[in-house]
Amino acid sequence: MATPTVACLCALNEERTIRAVLAEVASCPLVDLAGVVVNGSTDQTAELARSFLFPGSCRVVVLETAERLGHDAGRAVAAQWALTEGAEVLVFLDTDFVVKAADIAPFVEAARRGVDVALNGLSAVLAGWPSTGPVAAARTGLNAFLGRPDLGLDGLVAVPHALTRRAVETVAPGSLAVPPLAQALAIMAGLTVEVVHTVNTVVANRPSGERPRSRTAGEMSDLILGDHLEAIAAILARRGARGGFSDLGRKVGPHRPLAPRQD
Repeated sequence: MATPTVACLCALNEERTIRAVLAEVASCPLVDLAGVVVNGSTDQTAELARSFLFPGSCRVVVLETAERLGHDAGRAVAAQWALTEGAEVLVFLDTDFVVKAADIAPFVEAARRGVDVALNGLSAVLAGWPSTGPVAAARTGLNAFLGRPDLGLDGLVAVPHALTRRAVETVAPGSLAVPPLAQALAIMAGLTVEVVHTVNTVVANRPSGERPRSRTAGEMSDLILGDHLEAIAAILARRGARGGFSDLGRKVGPHRPLAPRQD
């Protein structure tokens, strides 16, 4: 195969959706192999994934661990494994909702033509919402700090997205456990980062009676905000205390505080 493409999926108690998700992956002719990181599951997710029959030469490999790895940590595990399998393109998906094969292909195609980080464009989906909240503000702010305001709030937090082998090796697989950090490292390394397609996962990924969340909205917000702070810390470590932004010759620095006002 000229450009081996591996679908990287993470699953925690997704027996309700795993087969439908894999069916769409199998229907995408650009995907050669699927790796499912099943972590901490107490249902039949792993068994259902193992028994899924892919057409042709495409196959699925289940990487199972009894303990919960934590949010997004499975991405790092899947990426490391995919590199050992010779992947040149890695496309990342969740398993709690289905993404159609036709919506997987554009991310793979973009990576194959040289886009190192091919993102899902949700900025247009959320445009005009009365309030997008602190998470959207953090995502938008991070891109501004990185000199990429054109990306809006789009980034590696949202799936689907695809990365080239070069991108994964540049940022290191472990950084993918903290998606904003991986994004910051990719942009600072000068990799090609583009929004290539829009899949409305805002609606698809909403919790429901059939799909309750293991974490509260507040817990997830705190997690994502913390992830963005890790990314900002990496920017400051690489570019200095102001992240590369000029202070226009200001004479008062961090070690010369202004004198208190005397009333």
